[in-house]
Amino acid sequence: YYILTIMRKAKSILIGYITSAIITAVISNKFVEMKGLEGAAFSFLVTVIYLFLYFMISFVRKMIKRKLITAGFVIAMAAMVMSGCKSGGTDKETTAAAAGETAGSQESGTASGETKSEEELTDEASLELGNYKGLTLTAVKAGVTDEDLEAELENLKGQYPAEVTGRAAKLGDVANIDYVGTKDGEAFSGGTAEGFDLALGSGTFIDGFEDGVVGMNVGEEKDLNLTFPENYKSADLAGQEVVFHVTLNAIKNAEETAIDDALAKRAMDDENATLDQLRSQVYGGLENQAESNFFNEAGSELLNQAIENSKVTCDPDAVDDMYDQLVTTYTAYAGQYGMELEEFLSMFLQTDKAGLRATAENLVKQEMVLNAIIEAEGIKATDEEKDKLAQMNYFADAEEMVSTYGEESANRLFQMGAAYYYLIDNAVQGAPAGAGETVEGHTESQAAETTAP
Repeated sequence: YYILTIMRKAKSILIGYITSAIITAVISNKFVEMKGLEGAAFSFLVTVIYLFLYFMISFVRKMIKRKLITAGFVIAMAAMVMSGCKSGGTDKETTAAAAGETAGSQESGTASGETKSEEELTDEASLELGNYKGLTLTAVKAGVTDEDLEAELENLKGQYPAEVTGRAAKLGDVANIDYVGTKDGEAFSGGTAEGFDLALGSGTFIDGFEDGVVGMNVGEEKDLNLTFPENYKSADLAGQEVVFHVTLNAIKNAEETAIDDALAKRAMDDENATLDQLRSQVYGGLENQAESNFFNEAGSELLNQAIENSKVTCDPDAVDDMYDQLVTTYTAYAGQYGMELEEFLSMFLQTDKAGLRATAENLVKQEMVLNAIIEAEGIKATDEEKDKLAQMNYFADAEEMVSTYGEESANRLFQMGAAYYYLIDNAVQGAPAGAGETVEGHTESQAAETTAP
């Protein structure tokens, strides 16, 4: 979250998302092998590298045509749909990060490092736009239930557990500790930290460390005589005997945390926060997520119908470019999990390279059809739609999104989103909501109107 915030201030949501994905992968995969500050240092190094890349990309992107920005939006939408963004949470965020990386590779050129002109990409393309109004929509916006709200509050208990007093640390606790690791009496790199939250029983640190903290009381100090595993990645520490001097600062436990004003204060980082305020904030977040999921699912469903109703011929070079960009992105993403591309595609996207090429062709078609609809209807985003689209992308409002993306890029993204809204507002709701009823309470006659929302 902090890295993403910093990147936004640097006016690069693209790099923010990429870095967020990288850091997430590092924490979930590398941190187990790179203990303590060594793992944190590795994460920091990756962040610095991507900060450097931001300044390079920000220079290059000024020379890229608007068409590529459009395609980047379509890729992002498709990538989220492919990987099941409806589940929400971390999977959605990291998948969006992958989509952002795809858009980034598109902005900085093709896989070969060359950027094709719009004329070159449309030499063999043709489009006869078919019907795109009154399409059948089966996607339904999910309501937020009391169970959803309570489940999210339970999750917050795990993220912001209360401190426990009057007992020793046990498995299942989060122990806040200071530690200093030494070998032959000298502190070694990555072996020192202060205020580190360690989940006891998680296996985050080497064998014996967490067991050594179990049974300690707050304020107690203890020396742990341990041995790094023979296969430890750092050659200097592999198989070596070390001593960790540990101080237990606090004990926290999610199961012993109450959903109360104290939780609200921790979660909202506000000493004046109340549980009612937290409930309202959480409910609003769930509502926004439900709206975002519906928007993506409905827009994709209707756009694919519009494509089926149209006669679309893609330029083979444009499809090749899109495919290369998807391969580049997912290969890098797979590498974060120590996987080959084919394995990643099968496990996470339930597809293969042939399916990925079909996806690339469909993405090119989506872009062509969306552009044609925008031109035919003269679609422009309303202020309300801009704010809603910005909030779906975790901005407070459209103004903040413009300040991050830049006015031209943000307005183009708003325009693409408005085209989705146009398709949705002019669709007829099918099963399970019932035939003849249109989205958001519009009547069937209203759905047939040709004016943009």
